[in-house]
Amino acid sequence: MKAEQKILADASTLIDAAAEHFVSVARASIAKRGVFFVALAGGSTPKGLYQKLAMSPFVEQVDWSRVHLFFGDERCVAPTHDDSNFKMARLAMIDHIPVPAENVHRVPTESGDAAVVAGHYAETIKQIMKEQPFDLVLLGLGPDGHIASLFPETPALEVTDKLVTSLFVEKFQSWRVTLTYPVINAARQVIVFIAGEAKAEIVRDITTEAVTGLPVQRLAPQGDYFWFMDKAAAGQ
Repeated sequence: MKAEQKILADASTLIDAAAEHFVSVARASIAKRGVFFVALAGGSTPKGLYQKLAMSPFVEQVDWSRVHLFFGDERCVAPTHDDSNFKMARLAMIDHIPVPAENVHRVPTESGDAAVVAGHYAETIKQIMKEQPFDLVLLGLGPDGHIASLFPETPALEVTDKLVTSLFVEKFQSWRVTLTYPVINAARQVIVFIAGEAKAEIVRDITTEAVTGLPVQRLAPQGDYFWFMDKAAAGQ
């Protein structure tokens, strides 16, 4: 399924547009179902979005008591580690918004090896969300075409019987946990953020199908699917 491409002038404009969109989706979900389930992403563009959402006028436009924050992927490090997606989101947004602590569902990286962590997080998702899909999944795009921690040529790409899986990423020598394709694809809305000239080549390769089989190309969202890009990323 092709994504609807939203191309903004620059990274700052992209973040503004993304914040407006986030608020709109959150408000619509809360109005319709009384709750907003969102999976956050790591990376510099999502960080800018989180910082913007924690500021006026956006922070006042969301009923944060009805928002549940999850994470699309996480590195198996302590929540205080600089590589932690949770730490990034906490410093950028969570510490500055009136979201109840019990509505923030970080990956329990301290609970054992990566497979145990993945299993515990899957249980948390089931307990909180029941049979509901995510209202919104936020994703970044790596220069190798990975999304969340679904990296090329890793077994995680083929996992369809779990909500969350673990994997070892060879090039980073690190264990990760990630949402699987079935969970991401079931979301009511999926957004991929792509910013900067460094992403122009991978965007060109994906959109022209100069290469195939990249993790992002295997996305098949059942709901709304957007790419938020700046002109630098879309330049080729």
